[in-house]
Amino acid sequence: MGQPNQPRQPKDMPGLLKFCLEATKNEDAPAADPNNPIEEMDPERKKWLEEALTSMTVDFIEQLGNGIKILNSNTADLEEKEEVLDSLEDWLGNIDMANNFHKIGGYSCLRSCLLCPHPSLRSGASHLIAEISQNNPYCQEKFVSEGFLDLLVTQLDQDTDEHCQVKALYAISCIARDEPLALSKFGQLDGWSVIVKAVQRDSAKLRTKGCFMISSASQVSGQVVKEMVDMGLVIQLAHILHLPHDNSHEHILSALLTLVRNSSQAREEARAENLGLDQLLGERMKVLQDKEEFSECVEHSKSILQLLQPDFLPTGEWQEVQDWQSVPGGCHVKMDMDTGKKMARKEETADR
Repeated sequence: MGQPNQPRQPKDMPGLLKFCLEATKNEDAPAADPNNPIEEMDPERKKWLEEALTSMTVDFIEQLGNGIKILNSNTADLEEKEEVLDSLEDWLGNIDMANNFHKIGGYSCLRSCLLCPHPSLRSGASHLIAEISQNNPYCQEKFVSEGFLDLLVTQLDQDTDEHCQVKALYAISCIARDEPLALSKFGQLDGWSVIVKAVQRDSAKLRTKGCFMISSASQVSGQVVKEMVDMGLVIQLAHILHLPHDNSHEHILSALLTLVRNSSQAREEARAENLGLDQLLGERMKVLQDKEEFSECVEHSKSILQLLQPDFLPTGEWQEVQDWQSVPGGCHVKMDMDTGKKMARKEETADR
């Protein structure tokens, strides 16, 4: 498809409008007069198209239109379609171009790719959706209102190709990031139960991206946090932490921390004796504390334990004070020279 040539202002607006309609005609409702599609076009869409086309060069519009046609085609070969997706990622790198891509009907080809039998196109379309929706409220809203969240949740849940699952989760995360309405729609689609299943799979990439989304969403809406906790995420994350330690545990701990920090219900569930989180995290901290590459795991574990067991509860007997605990006033404190442990007990008071 090649790179766009030097900009030329579009002079033939009706011709360019017709070109864009041709590229996406399979997605449009039949016009009353197929020979006069511009006259029959919805006024709002016509205005959108005109605004988009006046900000783009003729050559660039033609290349985008040709790319859309190829991706929507039933006869173009797989390699050609893969090349188009790569080119689109390069071309749509700024917000204005990403928005204009929607206005000229480009989302039709993304839908075609998500529904096609080729994993490379499903994953490629998901990746492109993620890239053009990042920090772009216009595209985020359009992907939600035009049903792409539904398609991506299905891909994450049911696709048999792991790469497609990972890219679908990446796209969902980008569409929903900092967008309460998108997160609400995701919840309506039973999306959090799909996330629970994703982080339980034996895939470090799915766990990492799933936990990143959990952490991000937890900071946007208290209702979303409640939905996640109600879906059993605290328990599921705790069970994963009991598995042999691997690099995904840093992200699991980060997600768990955001939940217990933002929900009293999450803290109560995490304190359950049958989960054994306090003992597990304390032991992991001791094992990992001298390994610089696991410093984030240690800090996350310490922060979780501070929320679950914030204070030392003194008695008349000497007890070990954990690294994350503060000692209240009125206590004797000492260091056990044999073990190096910090110990404390209540001060003895004389009878009066």
